[in-house]
Amino acid sequence: MRPSNPATPEIFLLAQQRRFDKTVVARRRLIELHLDVATSALNQALRQYGLHPPTSMQSKVTQNGKVVYVLDREKQNVYSEYIRRSRAQLPEFVRLLRGESKQDSRPNKALEEPTHLSAWEEYRYRSQWHTIVQYGVQPEWKSDFNAQVTVPPNHGSALRAMNVIVKHLRIGQDANRYLILDIDLLPGLDGVTCSPFGAVQKGDVEMSIDARIIHDLSFPVGNSINDNSIVNHEIEVSYDGAEAAEALANRVLDVAKAFPTLQRMMTGDVNGAFRNIPMSADHVGRFTGTIPELGILVVDLCCPFGWKNSPSSYWVAGAAISHLYMLSVWLEELTVIVLGRRSSYYSTPQWQLQPFNTPDTFDAKTWCDDHIAIEPDVGSRLSEAQLALRSAMVNVLGPDACNERKFTSWFEKGRALGLDWDLRAQTVSMPQEKIFKALHRLHDMQSRAKTTRTQLQKLLGSLRHVVTCIRPAVPFFQRIASLTRSAPRHGGVQVSTEAKDDLKWFEVIISIGRLNAIPLQRFTRRHEPDYHIHMDASDQGLCALFPAKKQYLQVRFTSSELSLIQHCHGAGDLSFGINVRELMSAVFASLVWGPHWKSSHDDVDTHVKFWIDNISAVAWSNRKTSHNTFAQMLLRILGISEVQHGFYSTSSHVAGVDNTMADAGSRVWDSPTLALTFANLCCGWTCVQIPTDLRDLSLLWGRYCAQGLSLNRPESTIREPGNSGRHGVL
Repeated sequence: MRPSNPATPEIFLLAQQRRFDKTVVARRRLIELHLDVATSALNQALRQYGLHPPTSMQSKVTQNGKVVYVLDREKQNVYSEYIRRSRAQLPEFVRLLRGESKQDSRPNKALEEPTHLSAWEEYRYRSQWHTIVQYGVQPEWKSDFNAQVTVPPNHGSALRAMNVIVKHLRIGQDANRYLILDIDLLPGLDGVTCSPFGAVQKGDVEMSIDARIIHDLSFPVGNSINDNSIVNHEIEVSYDGAEAAEALANRVLDVAKAFPTLQRMMTGDVNGAFRNIPMSADHVGRFTGTIPELGILVVDLCCPFGWKNSPSSYWVAGAAISHLYMLSVWLEELTVIVLGRRSSYYSTPQWQLQPFNTPDTFDAKTWCDDHIAIEPDVGSRLSEAQLALRSAMVNVLGPDACNERKFTSWFEKGRALGLDWDLRAQTVSMPQEKIFKALHRLHDMQSRAKTTRTQLQKLLGSLRHVVTCIRPAVPFFQRIASLTRSAPRHGGVQVSTEAKDDLKWFEVIISIGRLNAIPLQRFTRRHEPDYHIHMDASDQGLCALFPAKKQYLQVRFTSSELSLIQHCHGAGDLSFGINVRELMSAVFASLVWGPHWKSSHDDVDTHVKFWIDNISAVAWSNRKTSHNTFAQMLLRILGISEVQHGFYSTSSHVAGVDNTMADAGSRVWDSPTLALTFANLCCGWTCVQIPTDLRDLSLLWGRYCAQGLSLNRPESTIREPGNSGRHGVL
């Protein structure tokens, strides 16, 4: 039973908020005591070598009306001189700096192992978190490192963003997350591998004003820190990626179904994310770099962004927060205080008048350091949920874990994952400014003969939101992502005709305009097929069947197409092989019947199943990608039809013996027997004519690219069996 508490929810929650605040203050004070001990030991060590403890210097000055950031040169000088006089190596000095001792080996005194909570016993990665808390992340290497003869130069972007780089380094230097030393110490330090620094532009802001700092741990290719790192497969990183919106949408709909109009959302963020996770002192030397212009050696003491194992290392903490939040850590502590024992009901809100028909546990949705909560506004649930999330963060990452600037209040309308959510209307939209930016970047990329990896990454950043809202865009996004991965780290890559066609495809689907007020039902779990379409192709033509409507379409190949088929047979050319022709059947079916597949309920996409007698065509259709140029054009047209008419397609293989009607329908022109068979089988069916302007698929794709998409297609008309529209597919 729940603890007896006559308090009103306001009084109850105020008491819990005060208790939480006091806990944070107490933990912050405890960390300060730990740091005082570490500082005292460090200062004593400095004095043994005749050095005075450094006093902090100002972090910025104004020169010629501009703010110029500066490093703490006194701290740099004192620490560097200590290493010279003591002949200490990096691991020894880093342990001294962070207060690591036999009694307390923790590199980051803020990190917690909440072993006092019974929920912690069930956490999947508690042993991995124990290692990180006690010793820091301990990388495993494929082989021993060779001595670095020369330090790789920094990328040119680092010089352009030097003031911003210094700003970030100074913040880390003050927090002991970066160790800044004199560059001339480098030859005497063991176990050091330097990687170059660089910077990428943030939005449209000049890099001299703001930039994203890059420590390029993938350089040089084949001999980099990332190349020599063994991937940690023990940790299953689950950031959900493109499925994030689907997960949120399903949660909103589940809450709305149980508590109509009461669904609310809140977003929370961890302060510093990766920077909370310390690197083991024995390995920090592998994460260094130099800035010769400043005469400094930079040692990263935390998991660096860009190291291949940083996501899995941080996920141990992120998943722990989610785990504890779902089991409502602070509520467990409360029941221990009130009842004197642990309660099996600790995962529910504890206010005594809380309705009992609410879900038992809070629901956690986590993407890296972003935590999103969706709960019903019932009783004290919202207030208790936000306290539970904050408490989970504090219990894992310490009292300063919550990034209050990015914690929102509970809302019905707000932004999460870069999208605008309207929970009452149950819709999500891509912000207009993001649509304009995506179109601008698409236009810019199409105008280029060559591009860079950085430009491609910016484009992907914009297209991610499009893909989130329009699921058929995923395969085309992946094709552009593959181009990005293949681009060299320096120099340019050719923007091929194929790549430009994919960019044009994105322009077309954005022009369709299904990015505003998208019903959340469209993100829900996939359902059984609403319609089944059977098809087949031959050397003479193709046929597709729509059994639910007792309709079919047929296409007889033109003389030019027949010549291509003969050439394919003779030369072994697959450009217009049977795989491609089978796929054409699905494309014509989507063009002709797509308007009829659109659901009468605009909030749900129709599921259409294609049954194809060709394994390659099935694979192409499902993946929406093919190395065959013409087949890829067909897939682009199919994808446009899906977006335009609100359906999604899946394909399966059907054996020829089970596909008699479509098989006969595709061969009526070269076999009187099959023509008779088809005539008998299609008795009572009607033949749907392919509109003339849709018959030539190459021209259709050209119109899409040049003029955009016409959303008002003429209705199909009925014709006698064996007839189709005008010819000329190619």
